[in-house]
Order: sequence, then structure tokens, then C-alpha cells
Amino acid sequence: MNSAAFIVIAIFTVAAALAAATLRNLMHAALSFAVALVGIAALFFLLGAEFVGLALVFIYIGAVAVLIVFTILLTRRDVGKRSRIQLGRALSSLSLCSAV
Repeated sequence: MNSAAFIVIAIFTVAAALAAATLRNLMHAALSFAVALVGIAALFFLLGAEFVGLALVFIYIGAVAVLIVFTILLTRRDVGKRSRIQLGRALSSLSLCSAV
């Protein structure tokens, strides 16, 4: 039973890690990275290291992976959409910088 669970969790973790490394969509890659971290935490639980597994869940999945997802969501732009420089904003920012 224990070795079967290890094999299932290991395959699950390796598949998620490969997906995180090869996916082109950053959001999907970040979510599969979080899934790979869950698999690693499950391996620690299986080995009897509950503290390390919980620390991995709370620190890496709860903070780092969520921070990566929020960063991707907040900084993503539409690739096909070109932003035009607005002359009024450019002149006002140039005058403000020169005044400072």
C-alpha cells in the first residue's frame, strides 16, 4: 500500500513539474507548479515528516505560489493590443520630472 501510494504521488508530482516547465501559458504553468509542490508535500507526509510537509504547504503553496499567480495576473497584458503613447500624459510627466 505504501509503495503504491508513493508511485502514484511521484508520477503525479513529476507530471505537474514537467507541465510547469513546458507550458506556454504562464497562469497554467504557475498552477501546475503549485500542484507539484502539493505532490512534494504529500511525499513528505508519506515519509512521516509532517512538520516539513505542513511547512511546505503553508510557506511555499500558501505564500510563494499565490504570490506568483497574483504577479502574473496583475502584470499580464494583451499581446495583440498595442498601447499608444498619449501625448498629454507624456508632456505632463516630462514637465513634472523637469520641475523636480
